[in-house]
Amino acid sequence: MERIFEPFKRKTDVSDQKQATIIELQEDNICFYRFIGGNPGETEALSHKLQNLKKSKPLLIGLFRFPFRFEGKRRKLTAREQYFIMKDYCDAIIFFHSDELMKTIDPSIPIHEAHQAFDAIEERAIGTIREMVEDTGKVNIDYHDVKAFIALNRGPLFIHTIEGRSFDEPLKYLISTPYLPKDFTEAKQLIINIGYTRDVDMEAFRQINLRLNDLFDKADLFKIGSYLIDKPGHLFNISLLVNGIQDPVAAPLKSNKNMFSKYKKVIRKWLAEPK
Repeated sequence: MERIFEPFKRKTDVSDQKQATIIELQEDNICFYRFIGGNPGETEALSHKLQNLKKSKPLLIGLFRFPFRFEGKRRKLTAREQYFIMKDYCDAIIFFHSDELMKTIDPSIPIHEAHQAFDAIEERAIGTIREMVEDTGKVNIDYHDVKAFIALNRGPLFIHTIEGRSFDEPLKYLISTPYLPKDFTEAKQLIINIGYTRDVDMEAFRQINLRLNDLFDKADLFKIGSYLIDKPGHLFNISLLVNGIQDPVAAPLKSNKNMFSKYKKVIRKWLAEPK
């Protein structure tokens, strides 16, 4: 299953059997391509679609969702192959595990509502990156920052947003969510974008920066952005964009067909030689 997001002007294309949502950026062009893995019949089409998008889009970000474990081993292996196809073509890839998304809902809710909840989580990631490059602040993060950030470590990345007032509990518990990559806080690079309401003081701003730097002590801080949320209160809205994290699955073993073919020819030649 696929959906396409090209920030930030929305249009809907229903010419295909599957519905794709396309959002086009007015000036700079980021394309988000979302795919749910596991169907063997979609592997070849996935490769062709990404190949064509890569030719026309300056920055291609994939969103990949792995199937549930209960869907079987074959779908799991197919999804693994499709994930690495997406990784090869995309500048960056954001991944989600269906089993971890399942932990965010009541398992008794109807299936269509569960899928809507999963879609909302993935769309929130797209929306956060969109807001990061669209909304200006005192220290702005723009499209070129995100593009340069991704270029330094092509591959898996993740974005997560937290909200709070005092952040009294440890940050590692506050940012925790089932679908967060296990090595999220051990990423190689980090962008922090901090939104604050009108009554937040400089001491609170200093403290949250110190705590974030302690939590991500292994990451190189690429940039910190900040912007005003123009309403009263002591509220922070913090987006954390990381890259340089590990792939969620091991890469499939490469086929040795060429090697076997080479040796087969040598054996045939040897057998054909007169003794």
